Amino acid sequence: MKDLIISELGRDYTVKERDTGRYGVLKKSGMTFRISSYDVEGLGSMSVIDMKAMLGLMQMESVILTAEEKDLPLFSMDFIKAAGKCTLLEEFYDNMIDPLDDVSAVKYRQVKMRYSYLPKYETESRWYDGIRYDFTLGATDKRLKALKEEITAEYLAAYLDNAKRATPADPAVKKAKTAQYVDGLFRNGGPAVDQFKKLFGEETAREVFERFVFSCR
Repeated sequence: MKDLIISELGRDYTVKERDTGRYGVLKKSGMTFRISSYDVEGLGSMSVIDMKAMLGLMQMESVILTAEEKDLPLFSMDFIKAAGKCTLLEEFYDNMIDPLDDVSAVKYRQVKMRYSYLPKYETESRWYDGIRYDFTLGATDKRLKALKEEITAEYLAAYLDNAKRATPADPAVKKAKTAQYVDGLFRNGGPAVDQFKKLFGEETAREVFERFVFSCR
């Protein structure tokens, strides 16, 4: 998904990779995490987490787009493959300064509707359910191995269309909104944050997530 997203972003924005230093590769308990972080000039930031475990039998790719210069939702994409099972999450969170416009919301919902035939990924109740937009898609199906880039491309097209009409934002205000969400993950829990805290400790986890994954400090 990373190459697809960087290519599409590159049509309208300049994408520059940042140096993640010693956090570029983290290993623990048979799991290897490769972390990349990017500046998307004129928009905000992007991050990628590639994880492999169990000699490659379990794989995960996560891509997060965090707008700072435009008032857009936080966009998180995850593809997980484990034991022959494929799961795709295309999630949008409300870290907006002003409410999302109706035209953009409709475009996102249209994408979700096109893939409503896929089996739903059932999740337990989480503290952030109230700020997760209803056009978020979560599905589990072997067909997602072939469909993940198609679905991601459609959601990304809706996101970039949203960006064209989005109002300019004060980067400091948007970063504060994102930081509030990230702090909520550390205080109240989230699958990726919980895993990092367990493996590497809270100090390292906060450094990775606040500096490079969500770029909110």
